[in-house]
Parts: sequence; structure tokens; C-alpha cells
Amino acid sequence: MLDVDALLSWTMLIGLSLWGGLASFVRKMREGHVRPFNITELIGELTVSGFTGVVVANICDATPACPTSLKYAIVGITAHMGSRALFRLESVVNSKLNLPPDVPAPPATGDDHDAQ
Repeated sequence: MLDVDALLSWTMLIGLSLWGGLASFVRKMREGHVRPFNITELIGELTVSGFTGVVVANICDATPACPTSLKYAIVGITAHMGSRALFRLESVVNSKLNLPPDVPAPPATGDDHDAQ
């Protein structure tokens, strides 16, 4: 059976996430970081913010100390942050699980095509 309340809640959360991505794109456009009417950048911003919003909403649902009203605020803020929120979330998970920080890959010594 269709749960209308859950459907409405997720529709609002995804809409809020996309709105955060649009706000982030407009801010970047006003600061001159992206060109106006750059559809590729806009789609990328909306995709990242939508994904971030859904991930954070699920984390809030799994956390009993996160009330519903706070969940919407946190989703909106992290969706606006976009990829910066994902990097923050990664650092929190790494510290909680005692994982080492990312180590940069060693520089390539040569191209495989040079041997030919």
C-alpha cells in the first residue's frame, strides 16, 4: 500500500536538496566561479546536492536524537554545501572508525606506452 506521508516527506526532502543545489549554483555564478547558463555545471550541482540531501536524510532517520524539523534544516544546509558536506562526512566517518587519512598516490614513473 502507498504511504502518502512518506512519499510527501521524501518529495519535500529531495525538493529541498535540489533547491540547495540551485542556490549553490546561483552563488557560484554571482561570484564568477561558473558561467551563467552553464547547464552542465547546473546539472552537476543539482546531482551532488540531491545525493547529499538523501544521504543526510537517511543518516538523520537512523539517528534517534534527530527530530524531523531538525532533519529538514540539516538536509537543506548540507545540500547547499554539496560536495563540501560529503568531504566533511567522510572525515567524520574516518575518525569514528579510526581509519587513516587518504594518502596521495605516488607519482607515475612513466607511461606504459613508452616501452613500445
